Amino acid sequence: MKIFILIDQLHSHGGIEKLVAMKANYWTDTFGYEVKIISTEQNNLPPVYTLSEAVQWADLDVNYKRELSFFHPENLKKLWINKKRLLQIIKREKPDFILVASHIPMTYLLPFLKTGVPTIKEFHYSKFYQQRSFKERIFEAVEKYYDYLVVLSKEEKTFYTSPDTVVIPNPVIPTKQAVKPISERKNIAVAALRFAPVKQIEKMVEAWEIFHLQNPSWELHLFGETGNEYFEVIQEMVGRRKLSRTVLFKGQSDDIQRDFAASKVLLMTSGQECFPMVILEAQSCGVPVVSFDSPTGPRNIINHGKNGVLLELNNVHAFAQALHELVNNPESLIEMSEAAIQNAQEYNIDSVMDIWKNTIFEKKINA
Repeated sequence: MKIFILIDQLHSHGGIEKLVAMKANYWTDTFGYEVKIISTEQNNLPPVYTLSEAVQWADLDVNYKRELSFFHPENLKKLWINKKRLLQIIKREKPDFILVASHIPMTYLLPFLKTGVPTIKEFHYSKFYQQRSFKERIFEAVEKYYDYLVVLSKEEKTFYTSPDTVVIPNPVIPTKQAVKPISERKNIAVAALRFAPVKQIEKMVEAWEIFHLQNPSWELHLFGETGNEYFEVIQEMVGRRKLSRTVLFKGQSDDIQRDFAASKVLLMTSGQECFPMVILEAQSCGVPVVSFDSPTGPRNIINHGKNGVLLELNNVHAFAQALHELVNNPESLIEMSEAAIQNAQEYNIDSVMDIWKNTIFEKKINA
């Protein structure tokens, strides 16, 4: 079995990039497939996530101008170059499947290349939020020509009309570290995220300010790449509210599960999510999640009151109160921690990769 995975780049931290590395490594090392990652703008940089020696790589050196629309004349010229270089590799190596892992310009063209190779498009965003823009209307017309559309939850599947839409959730790799019982951990809440307005970190800080008045021994550790304008807004907010000793900016983690294993609760205040893998990573370390109930995302993973808590979207006071009640009820915290571990096991990488294998890659063989 030979599989091509198409992506823009693998040099920056991100959920899609991490998933591409996980899949490529598993499919080569466990299934014995031949996997090649084909990027368009790696810029001679090393991959940010470790890849198996068996995983092949090719960068097409197309380098789209990201500040411009996909449909700008300059990017359309680059799409033609992209097509030519990709077809050369397809004709030479004859893959069994081509998977489009991220939303790249080739997404719009791949199903029409007449290569005879089954095509797969996976989605890491929620259609719930998508406006009927020109670009979206074009892609809705294109997506039905893919052989498979892969979405992350049954709720997301309802937004697609193609009969070849398959639900395959994100996987989680169980931590290899010994995880202390939650009762033995320090009073640390954690958030792992991009510093972007959609994450609504200002609401997390507002809730934390309320919570901290009654729980002064607690710290909130924020993990994520710093340095952008939104980060500076949050940093200024934390300083202005005199929370600098309790809200700590930890930067990009090189082992987030290690950091989860040292904490007691994960916080999420996003205005929108699709299927946040960070929840599963935290739960695998026995960390319950307190989250806003943003449409289509956390509710598909968190069982409210069992392995985490879902709050009305943007209700800061309810968020702070629920967090206070949870951390001050040791028995409930322990029960949720144990249930979180059990829930994460349902998304174990072995189980999720078997779905890929049985519903797509070897469907005819297993039929």
